[in-house]
Amino acid sequence: MSTPTHSPVIIVGGGMAGLALALLLRHHGQPGVTLIEAVTLADSGDPLTPSFDARSTALSAGSLNILERLGLAAPLLAQAAAIDIVDVSRRGRLGHARMVAAEEKLPQLGAVVENRWLGRVLLDAAATDQGIEVIAPMQVQGVRRLTSGYQVALPERELTCDLLVAADGAQSRVREWLGISAHHDDTGHDALIANIGLSRPHQGIAWERFLDTGPLALLPLTGERMALVWTGTRAHIDRLALLPQDMFLDELRDAFGEDRLGAFTHMGERQRYPLVLTHASAQAVPHAVVVGNAAHSLHPVAGQGFNLTLRDLALLAQTLGGIKAPGELAVLNRYVAARTADQALVSQASRWVPELFRVRFGPFAHTRQLGLVALDLWPGLRSAFAARAMGLAHGQ
Repeated sequence: MSTPTHSPVIIVGGGMAGLALALLLRHHGQPGVTLIEAVTLADSGDPLTPSFDARSTALSAGSLNILERLGLAAPLLAQAAAIDIVDVSRRGRLGHARMVAAEEKLPQLGAVVENRWLGRVLLDAAATDQGIEVIAPMQVQGVRRLTSGYQVALPERELTCDLLVAADGAQSRVREWLGISAHHDDTGHDALIANIGLSRPHQGIAWERFLDTGPLALLPLTGERMALVWTGTRAHIDRLALLPQDMFLDELRDAFGEDRLGAFTHMGERQRYPLVLTHASAQAVPHAVVVGNAAHSLHPVAGQGFNLTLRDLALLAQTLGGIKAPGELAVLNRYVAARTADQALVSQASRWVPELFRVRFGPFAHTRQLGLVALDLWPGLRSAFAARAMGLAHGQ
């Protein structure tokens, strides 16, 4: 085998997290980044990477600001639906919370983009950056610790780097090779995903509806369509997945409520994903860092997963900007420490909010309802909540 090729940073995983980090690192002056992906990344049409599947991503206002700095907001928004209003309610209870972009003095609270288009935009940007080498499809065979970095073994070549990034998903092999364990918490719940056709425009409203069985979200898409994310126990999702389309839409209408969106006219293919929450025991070791779902994965309530990851990646790239030795543990630990509070808050909220809304015991049900009423009545409280949810709170 020939002499290893050196790259300052090697990212293993060419999904949304890996591509976004490569672009952010280049934006902050990193001279060279190598991106390795196991699955083919198509030059045209839809990327085939698993993270660019039929799902959609709700990008917060803060995430759009990050992508704007990369020059990607405009192409993304060309095929995205704006979120102008977020409406949160609990079935069978009084009160709800409604956040409105105009009241928060924002052009929009966020936008929903289909993952295939998000992946296309990120991949096209990486392909045109001469400082990013994309190697795909390519399986990493192993990694070996060096004095000041890592050696990465590929089938017919070897690479070395100052910083190795594990961005290869919740079941990350690179994380395991780094000796970092991870806790996988199977919630026993699944998420059912489908695109729903409407009889009238959605008016840019994102709906979050808490049911006894779990949260139901309808997010605006381009045209008269919405992205459905319906979570519940595996048995509940089993039943929903097997219903004929007309019966499914009737049940969705009953769960969501009449007259909010008009008639549900048709639906696309139903897909389901197990809700297994991942938490890595460490996010940094000397000359290596773990990001994205390899570091933490969240319950889909409020769609905070990729937004949290993007805030992580933006700070990591900023922290490493201009540093000649990007793998120094003191530098990586500074990044991890700065992200701990936001990660913990979002992770806990995404896990416990759905559980709280399933509790039927009177005092707890009353308390949670007071929370929704309070958000509706007190603009200052609602604005603080919106700032956190939109990724615009101080320190994020």
